[in-house]
Amino acid sequence: MLPTNPPATGVGLGYGIAIAVSILILISTIMLASYICIRSKSAPRDGATSDGVLDSPAAEVKLGLDRPVIESYPRIVLGESRRLPRPNNGPCSICLCDYVARDPVRCIPECNHCFHADCVDEWLRTSATCPLCRNSPAPSRLATPLSDLVPVAFQIR
Repeated sequence: MLPTNPPATGVGLGYGIAIAVSILILISTIMLASYICIRSKSAPRDGATSDGVLDSPAAEVKLGLDRPVIESYPRIVLGESRRLPRPNNGPCSICLCDYVARDPVRCIPECNHCFHADCVDEWLRTSATCPLCRNSPAPSRLATPLSDLVPVAFQIR
């Protein structure tokens, strides 16, 4: 006679289905958690919490300089020679474009670095440091720790 196989009990099939369902639940949970994290980080912060209660108003931190302070820095118009005051040479360090005749240029008084006026004005509205040496041209009322440190370029030597 031929040997007979024992009847299949379906235990192996049950384990396979349980593992597949568990993997799908794990992947769904990870995707849902990722979605919630991304949504909570990109939600606008208008002072209201998720339950509708208003938070206390937070102090606004302004990192850049005010327009009158920026406008007080010397602004020159380049002549045909396109010569900048020392220690400047080469293109504008912000936009990396060469200077041309009749370009308005603004110099930061603390370090005498010059840049296109539009470039450095925009920079100083968002950051109170020179884009090249990181010295702080800010008035004394805006003390920054960067003005006390040696610029990074000097530490490499």
